[in-house]
Parts: sequence; structure tokens; C-alpha cells
Amino acid sequence: MPAAPVNTSVLTIGEAPSAAMSMTYLAMADSIGLAMENAVSAQQRGQVVGETATVQVVALIIAVGVAEAAKAAKGGV
Repeated sequence: MPAAPVNTSVLTIGEAPSAAMSMTYLAMADSIGLAMENAVSAQQRGQVVGETATVQVVALIIAVGVAEAAKAAKGGV
């Protein structure tokens, strides 16, 4: 018995909804991944800014302390 011919247009039409949804899910997963990557990057930049501000404040405190110590050593408080 010969094999029945396959109607490719019916097969393609039948697969279209699942293919469309799989592409939608793939695009959504990619977008969520990029959003998470951006959030991590922003958090890292915020950490660097915080550390830089802390270093600047500590340097200022040390500079003021040294200036006050030098002033006290000269006898002028």
C-alpha cells in the first residue's frame, strides 16, 4: 500500500500557534534576562558610588584631624 501524501500546508498551519507562542516565550525570556542584567549592573554602580563617597569622607575626616593636630602642636587651639 502506498504512503498517503502529507498535506504540508495543513501541517504548517497546525504548527503555527505553537511556533508563535514559543517565539513569544523566547523573546520574553530574553527581555527578562536583559532586565535582570541591567538591575545587577545598576546595583554594582551604586555600590561603587557608595564606596567612593565613604573614601572621600574618611579622607576629609583624616585631613581635618591632621590639621587640628598640627594646630594644637603649635600651641594655638
